[in-house]
Amino acid sequence: MAKKASGVGKRRKVGKPLLIASCLSAVPFLPRAARKAAELEGRRKGFEVRQFKLIARDGTRLSAALYIPKGEGPFPALVMVHSWMLSRWQCHLYAPYFASDGYVVLAYDCRGWGSSGGEVRCADPDLEIRDLEDAIDWLTRESGLPIKENTVGVTGISYGGGHSFLIASRDPRVKAVAPINGWTDLRESLLPHGSLKIFWGLLLLLTASWATRLNPRNVLYRWTSTMLLRRGDAEAFQEDMRRRSRIHEVEKIDTPMLIVGSWNDDLFEPNQMMRFYQELKAPKMLYIANGIHGLDAGFGPRWAGKEIWELVRRWFDYWLKGEDNGILDEPPVRLFRPWKRTVEAEEAWPPSGVTVHRLFLGKENGTFKLSSRPRKGAEGLELTPSFLSPASSGPSVVRPQALGFVVPGPRSERGRGYLSFTTAPAKVDFELLGIPRLELSIEPLQERVQVNALLYDVPPVGRLPRLITYGTATLEGLEPGKETVARMELVAADYLLEVGHSFRLTLAGSNLAFVLPVPGKGVRVLYGGEKSALELPLREAGRNGSPS
Repeated sequence: MAKKASGVGKRRKVGKPLLIASCLSAVPFLPRAARKAAELEGRRKGFEVRQFKLIARDGTRLSAALYIPKGEGPFPALVMVHSWMLSRWQCHLYAPYFASDGYVVLAYDCRGWGSSGGEVRCADPDLEIRDLEDAIDWLTRESGLPIKENTVGVTGISYGGGHSFLIASRDPRVKAVAPINGWTDLRESLLPHGSLKIFWGLLLLLTASWATRLNPRNVLYRWTSTMLLRRGDAEAFQEDMRRRSRIHEVEKIDTPMLIVGSWNDDLFEPNQMMRFYQELKAPKMLYIANGIHGLDAGFGPRWAGKEIWELVRRWFDYWLKGEDNGILDEPPVRLFRPWKRTVEAEEAWPPSGVTVHRLFLGKENGTFKLSSRPRKGAEGLELTPSFLSPASSGPSVVRPQALGFVVPGPRSERGRGYLSFTTAPAKVDFELLGIPRLELSIEPLQERVQVNALLYDVPPVGRLPRLITYGTATLEGLEPGKETVARMELVAADYLLEVGHSFRLTLAGSNLAFVLPVPGKGVRVLYGGEKSALELPLREAGRNGSPS
């Protein structure tokens, strides 16, 4: 029996690598399989799929797929842009949904990706965004298709969402856009408040190796040198980030926009979507889903993406087809409520009833407190980085909360590399809804320092704290010993704090799970009086009362 079990074990060890090898060997055939699947679905649903090469103005050949509905037209048109490291075939997950509803859909491989020529330059306005304009040129002037005049829309997920933001109001032929999990501020996406997202940065760079053609002069490698090694032309880096970030020109945009983000997207956080939505003057809607980056809508109008793509279709139906479907009469904000597991509508952002509570860091009777009343006297505590600190935001990229898992916090209020301040137990249920903000007075102990903030839900005695959200800030060019203020936003959240639970702000010298640590002596955190404060956007889920 033992001998037989041993043999079975060996077969399993051989079988696993064989299975992996089989899957990898199939990768080169996936585009052909996707093409065949698109053609078969087209025959079944009544549209035609054509493959061709789109020639950009600089001569770069871009592989493209065109979805053509049956009928005489004229047809409204959509251009779909794929995500980072993927190709036009990603769009086949949702292009048929629109083609079968009377839209001409054009999807193409961005330069450097798929089977297109050129090198990726990360949405360079003079290259990739011009490619998008060239795609619209071909579609409206050279395709020979009966395209309805002035009825072009643009959408895409992640990298495609960034393109959707950047094309808005740049090309007057684009009459509506629907960016999904895109970025509005590229620098803050990569370097939130100066801290480098190490895992996202490595993932984005490694997956772009083929798309850069391993050209050492490619802009991605220059950015890596600037962010990771702090070498190169910092001003050129800042300008590159600015030109690829639409938040700096939001006041110029008049293109109707449906913005989709996700609570657990820790690459392009929901904070960006909320700020952009608030400042945008054009007709607009905001939808915040639950999942990790790009996942909610990533599989098309199936599962979690069904409601998102239905809303996107109705958005384009209104602006491109001219259908009076009542979408502008509906509440413009829709939020997934993690604690209810449902999507609910709000009339505005910020939602009604939300009040910002300012809580001061202090000490009372030997206990570190968060309170709406400033404590007398100013004191300080040293906070040093510790890579093995139990105060951590948990795995990046795939956030555990999106999958329904809890990220626990340290049971003690102080420990190696962290210290905490806690509110009194809540007297009623509170909904934290929006972006927490922290102003922290510090005395740096070196020229460059990092501070991380983690907000926890502390249940009654006997249970571990649960992570709600987190933030980070890295400051440089400081004078050691000279007081300064570190300001940061924590990732926006929708969380129910129940009666008897407390908020706990934990400050950590490092958070390796999220950002690259800054080694050294750390900082001295100043508290007491009005030195340091945390702002929480709250509304009551019960009767009167507030955390004190």
